[in-house]
Amino acid sequence: MVDPGDVLRFDDRVLISRYRLPRHVIIQLAEHLRPKLERPTRRHGALPVILQLTNALRFFAKGDFQSEVADLAKVSQPAVSKNLEEVATAIGGLAVHYIRFPTGQEVNVIKEAFYRQSNMPGVLGLVDGSLFPIKAPAVDEGAYVCRKPYHAINVQAVGDHNMMIRHLVARWPGSAHDAFVFNTSDLNTYLGERNVSGWLLGDSGYPLKAYLMTPVVDEQTDADMRYNRAHKKCRARIERLFGVWKSRWRCHDVSGGYLQYTPEKVVLFIKATAVLHNICRLANVPDPEVDIIQQEHPEEVEEAHANGLTVRAQLIRDFFTRP
Repeated sequence: MVDPGDVLRFDDRVLISRYRLPRHVIIQLAEHLRPKLERPTRRHGALPVILQLTNALRFFAKGDFQSEVADLAKVSQPAVSKNLEEVATAIGGLAVHYIRFPTGQEVNVIKEAFYRQSNMPGVLGLVDGSLFPIKAPAVDEGAYVCRKPYHAINVQAVGDHNMMIRHLVARWPGSAHDAFVFNTSDLNTYLGERNVSGWLLGDSGYPLKAYLMTPVVDEQTDADMRYNRAHKKCRARIERLFGVWKSRWRCHDVSGGYLQYTPEKVVLFIKATAVLHNICRLANVPDPEVDIIQQEHPEEVEEAHANGLTVRAQLIRDFFTRP
C-alpha cells in the first residue's frame, strides 16, 4: 500500500507541479528547517517535517483552502492549520541567509551584468512595489484598500539582474504610497548614510535621489529619451520578478483567491515565499509561465532631491548624449 505521506515518491516533474521544488531541494530545505519543526515524538498528531513542509508548499503554490491541502496529504485540516504558520515562520527565518543586499565585489558583478543587459551603468538593483491581495481585515480596514481598489499589502522588493530578491519590505497596507514605503525603509537609511557608488532604479512613483534614479518625466532631448529607454529596459526585470513570484506561489495572485488571513499572517506568507523564490532561482528551477504583467501605474511624485537631479543629469550627459 502506498503511504500518502510519502510525497517524495513522485518524480521531479510532479513535485515541481505540486510543490514547486524538485526532490533534492525539498530534502535540503527540510533539513534546514528540522531544528524548528521537528517534534520529540509523534504524539498528538505531530507530522514529519517533510510533510509539514510540502503541505505548506502546496498551499503557497496553489492558493488552496487548507481542507484541500489536507485531503491531498491525507491528514486533518487542523493539522495543516497548525503547521502552516510554523512552517512559514521557519522559512521566513532563513531570509538572513537568502535575502541580502549586495556588498563588496558582488556589487561590481551586479553593475556589470545590468550594463550588459540594458546599457544602464551603475545599477545596484531595481526597486518596485507590488500589491498582494488579502481579505478585508477587521482592524483598520480602510487603510488596506489600494488604488485598484481591493484590500492588499504593499510589498516593496529590490531585485538584481538574475531576478533574485535582494531586499524586502512587507508590512505596509495597500494604501501606502511607494515613496513612503521606500523613505521609511532601512535601505533608504543605509544608502543615504553611505557614499555608495551606484544607484537603484525606480519608477516615477519613487523620489529621485543620488542613489535612486527615476525616469525623466518630461523628456526634453534625445539623450533623455535614450536614458528612459535604457531605464525601462532595465526595470522590466523587476516587473518580471514579481510576475514569476506570484505565478509560482499563486496564493499571492488574485487568481488564487484572496488569502483568508489577518494581515500579520499574510506578511509571514509573503516573507516565506520571498525566500522560496530565491531558493528556486539558486536551484535553477524553471520559471512558470507568467501571466501578462498588469502595470500598476504608479502615482507620480514631485519629490526630487537636488543631488538626485545633479547625479541624473551627469549620468545622462556621460552615457546617453551620443547614440
